Amino acid sequence: MVDFEEFYRGGELVEGMPHAGVPWDIGAPQPVVVDWEAAGRFRGHVLDAGCGTGDNAVFLASRGFRVTAVDIAPTAIETARTRGDGVDWVVGDSAAFTGQFDTVLASALIHCVPPDQRPGLAAALRNAAVDGALLNLTSLAVEESPFDVTETELRTALEEGGWEITKFGRDVISLTGVYDMPELPVWVVEATAASRGGGAATTP
Repeated sequence: MVDFEEFYRGGELVEGMPHAGVPWDIGAPQPVVVDWEAAGRFRGHVLDAGCGTGDNAVFLASRGFRVTAVDIAPTAIETARTRGDGVDWVVGDSAAFTGQFDTVLASALIHCVPPDQRPGLAAALRNAAVDGALLNLTSLAVEESPFDVTETELRTALEEGGWEITKFGRDVISLTGVYDMPELPVWVVEATAASRGGGAATTP
């Protein structure tokens, strides 16, 4: 598993690849997140799981949402706190939350954990959400990369984790270009938390 705290402190993301900046720290929300917000894909209390340096979370807070942004890397959260106000920044694991969120954002997160941990992460995100909550997710779709996630793998993890997929497609995420890559292809997934007989989403 990648040591993201070490990476944010200047270490290698992948062995043999020198640190040249944080490629996903583009200084703005990801365009796909902006598009989701415009389309009404966020509501109520939002969990930004694996928030990194926080630009997506700050954007959503500026749009009036209550946002809890979580990352396992303390250095990422330290940086995020300087980006804007109105976000509850948390150093930790999204699996620590249960039944609290009306929307879950997992932007470029699930591919960051080893393949055998991805089903558990999908289930943990569902456990953090109320029944009927929305999931907006991107995951790298780069074949033969260290972070490759296949369509079948992703669909299975989400469906078995308690999510009902409503849209599954491809798009790109923007990078800073520090590795001469201005963008990378991703899977883009929209889903809804399947009912477990508990609470329902609280805010339209």
